[in-house]
Amino acid sequence: MSVAEISANAPALPTRIRWTHVAPTLLVIWIVSMFDKANMSIVQNNQDFLNDFSLSGQQARIGFVTSAMFLSYGFFAPFWGWVVTKIGARQTAAISLVIWAVTCFWSGVAASYNSLVWSRAALGFGEAALYPYTVKLVADWFALKERGRATSFWWIGTMIGPMLMGLIVTWLIVNYGWRGQFHAMGVLALILPLPMVWFLVRDTPKSHAGANAAEADLVVQGSLENNRDAPGRLLDASVPWQKNIRFWLVTIAISANAIFYWGWSIWLPTYLRTARGYSFAISGYLTFVIFGFAVVTILLVGHFSDKIFRRAPLALCGWVGAAICVMASALAPDAIWSVVFSICALCSLQIGISCAEMLIHSIVSEKDMGASQGVRSFFALMTGALSPVLMGAILQATGNNYIAAFAVLAGAVVISAMCMIKLIREGY
Repeated sequence: MSVAEISANAPALPTRIRWTHVAPTLLVIWIVSMFDKANMSIVQNNQDFLNDFSLSGQQARIGFVTSAMFLSYGFFAPFWGWVVTKIGARQTAAISLVIWAVTCFWSGVAASYNSLVWSRAALGFGEAALYPYTVKLVADWFALKERGRATSFWWIGTMIGPMLMGLIVTWLIVNYGWRGQFHAMGVLALILPLPMVWFLVRDTPKSHAGANAAEADLVVQGSLENNRDAPGRLLDASVPWQKNIRFWLVTIAISANAIFYWGWSIWLPTYLRTARGYSFAISGYLTFVIFGFAVVTILLVGHFSDKIFRRAPLALCGWVGAAICVMASALAPDAIWSVVFSICALCSLQIGISCAEMLIHSIVSEKDMGASQGVRSFFALMTGALSPVLMGAILQATGNNYIAAFAVLAGAVVISAMCMIKLIREGY
């Protein structure tokens, strides 16, 4: 047989649409979504914004602007999980992008505090679809042993977004005002992630013209049910995900993590400015540096966890490290050391939460991803929603005592770490 004949009869190699089309689209969506969610951390430090709504010294009311978004985000997540199951991830993503773009324009023209709060709540409704359709696409496009890297690929968007946001939103506010930056966020959602979703993504490899049968088979053969060496090896397809104790442990861990992340990230620029003496511009730019280190951490964890195929031990260590480092940041003797410990806290936190996101794929079957992640998002976001306003209330009541506020965040991720003990014992 000739070389040409051997080549012709050889099995076709899988195409890489999942890496060239799906993964980059999810990354861009999450970067833009974090611009829209986290920009309030910069906006709330702008004096013109505070003056427009008479919010100077009103930390609890400031925090509620963000909390309203997350309450809506969490409340509607199960609805979007149902939508994903009914119409598919691609159409759900497109609808949600249009909704959140419109709400950004609304925020930019808000004439009162109440109008601003409602616009942010509407943003939460639109973005509540994110987790259900993201995890569904990862489950339907990637083999189990690729999902650590695939998850890290989109999860770094949660860090790149705030990292770039610190530069871009600060620049937009300085040059175009706080209203102008909201308008820019709306335009961005319409011209970048929306076309990528519509033209590059389909719900499954079989429905994508660019993906061959080998890529589709790779996903099927690499599913959780077909991996006998999957972490834990305990999935019982006959048990509903609602009765899966491992799902609920990870959900509690992620929910407690949300208390830390959103309380810390929303108030970080304010902390750097008021407690550590940095200017408005410098505090925004330092946010870029701090989140930049976390991007590298997530990529390394995604690669390493796929190699060892165990994530619960890494998650536990990450969350314990985050608790220690956030308190060190509050207690640090000077501003420079506080920034160093803030970097360590966020990097440790990302070890914990990124591994938890990856664990989802080892404990929930592909068919249950949409519905289960809608419910998971409900609990995580409802608890996360309390954090910004809780932080604001603590700071207002204690005269800006960040040690007390950060202690609450540290306690939250200790709970996250404790949830990993059972999973570690079971081989996850």
